[in-house]
Amino acid sequence: MKKCRQCFLVPLMLLMVATVSSLIISGPHGPLEAVILLGVAWIWGIHFSNWLRKRDRLLDETVVQLTETVDRWACGDLQARVYLDQADPLDSLAHGMNRVAEVLAERTRDLQQDKERLEAILSSMANGIIILGHGLSITLINDAAIELFGLGQEPVIGKHLLEVIRDVALDDAVTKVTREGGSDTVLWSPPDNENMVVEVTIGALNQPIGGLGAVLVARNVSTQRQVERMRQDFVANVSHELQTPLTVIRGFTETLLDNPDDPSRQRFLQLIYEEANRMSRLVDDLLTLSRMEHHSMPMSTEGVDVPVLIDSVVVKLQPRIDRAHLRLENRIPSHMPLVAGDPDLLAEVFMNLVANAVQYTPQGGSITLDMALDVANHMVGISIKDTGIGIPAQDVPRIFERFYRVDRARSRASGGTGLGLAIVKHIMELHQGRIEVNSVVGKGTEFLLWLPEFESELDGE
Repeated sequence: MKKCRQCFLVPLMLLMVATVSSLIISGPHGPLEAVILLGVAWIWGIHFSNWLRKRDRLLDETVVQLTETVDRWACGDLQARVYLDQADPLDSLAHGMNRVAEVLAERTRDLQQDKERLEAILSSMANGIIILGHGLSITLINDAAIELFGLGQEPVIGKHLLEVIRDVALDDAVTKVTREGGSDTVLWSPPDNENMVVEVTIGALNQPIGGLGAVLVARNVSTQRQVERMRQDFVANVSHELQTPLTVIRGFTETLLDNPDDPSRQRFLQLIYEEANRMSRLVDDLLTLSRMEHHSMPMSTEGVDVPVLIDSVVVKLQPRIDRAHLRLENRIPSHMPLVAGDPDLLAEVFMNLVANAVQYTPQGGSITLDMALDVANHMVGISIKDTGIGIPAQDVPRIFERFYRVDRARSRASGGTGLGLAIVKHIMELHQGRIEVNSVVGKGTEFLLWLPEFESELDGE
């Protein structure tokens, strides 16, 4: 409309000139003056029309440039700018638009940095994170959650939670939280692995549009659950192990108090003494384990002559071996590399394992002691092998747990505390060694101890 109004200016001016000219013609020099005036008017009109057309053309070009720049911004190119001549009437608008683009670009950079920082945090977290939008569809999930729930490489963004993790209890908890707010905790295990336990904490997530969403924080608590189970078993076992001798001691003591002249007095006292010793050994073993776990066990490291140590153990156990009618064959050579360790602790390891071999080998069986070498890793192996009852395959991983017994009746009858193999394991760990177990039910068991070779200062030089 503005352009049309400008187009009418020229005819209007010409009309005014014609009116003035008609008035001038009535004067003495009217015709000449009128002609001059009309000529000037026509010249001015032509120049004015050309100026109007030029300005309209520049304005059209400016509008096109502004439109193209806005389109580039809409496509994400915030580096595009509008450059106009200072005489252009829209130059101030172009400067304003350029400033807006600079602010938008800066805000976009900040948002991108925040997004990258958030993604880095989520990717480095050990806990799984899942964010659900309205309708319980997944809007964000990190790598830890994908691994914990075993989701593989299939895309899950936009899918319903129940479609991705098929667990009704988890879905019910999420639905409750999204409807009522607050938080809830659910334990989840994969269908094919009940030993794995994932603790999922669900919290309501307020959203400005679409109601409530939820954030799920998942962490693997399998180890904690296993430790808790072991702690409960440990407390139950300790209570049982202490209760048995205490019951015996209390019963025989009451008998002696009620019947001081009982002819069985000496036997009762002997039983009380044995049960008291058993309790003392149990407490000593528990204290030993505690010191090992807290790294407060005094330990010296020196070159240990294993053949000499084994000979001393065999001498101490020889009476038991003879009473059990067993044959012990010591194949360990007298000259073998020294091992690095504490001789007293290693003597306890060998004493426990050889005593176990004696205890679980029937009459007429044999026990063999032998040596192996791992030259590449500078390790020395000591084998204690028997022809005893063996250990079932399902029990082998648990034999180093406290109080775990494969044959409870035989172990208790021998006066064992059930802590011997647990102590052996801890001593081997203190020596940076390892222990391997090979066993076949009815054929026997082999414990193979690997200890690092002793390197003297002269060897290092």
